[in-house]
Order: sequence, then structure tokens, then C-alpha cells
Amino acid sequence: MTKRKNPLKDLDSFLQQEASSIIEPKKVAPAEKHEVRASTSVSKEEILLYFQKLADEDEQTFKTVLLDVIQKSLEFHGIKRSTDKMLMNTLLYLQNQDNWKEAIAEYWSVK
Repeated sequence: MTKRKNPLKDLDSFLQQEASSIIEPKKVAPAEKHEVRASTSVSKEEILLYFQKLADEDEQTFKTVLLDVIQKSLEFHGIKRSTDKMLMNTLLYLQNQDNWKEAIAEYWSVK
């Protein structure tokens, strides 16, 4: 009596044989963070003067820039503590007061 062939079993054994001969690819290193440095050092007082000048010129632009600077700083240094997360949620609320729940949910779904 002849044996019936099982093409799926043959294919499975062939793929296992081929998989054992495949060379494992090199692992990709995580992307390096590039540190951004200003060409000259800027003091805290100079930053505050810049914000004061911006606030005098246009209050709405000042608030937008200030919130953006805080958000980028948090993201740059990493949100590691619960207080960082609370600050980020507060920023998202201030930036999107009309639909703050959606903005917070969208932000954290991406992260």
C-alpha cells in the first residue's frame, strides 16, 4: 500500500531546513540622540528677557511659544516621573481647552 503525500508537511520541513541555513541579520542599533547646543551660552536672564519682550509684543504668541518650549523640553529630557506626565497633561489641556480629553488621549496613544 502506498503512502499518501502530504504537501503541507513537505513544505513545512523544507521551510524549516531553509530557516536553519539563513544567517541572522545584524541587530539595528537604536537611533542616537543628537544634542543640540547653542553656539554661545544663554543665561536664564536672557531667556526671561526674550519671553518678556515676546509677551509685550503679542500675548497670545507668547503663551503659545512658552507652552511649546515647555513641551519640547519635557519631551527632550523624557517623561520619567508622574509629575512630568501631569505637567504634560496640563500643557495639553492649556493648548486644547475645547477638546482636551481627545488631545490627551491622542498624545499618549502615540507615545
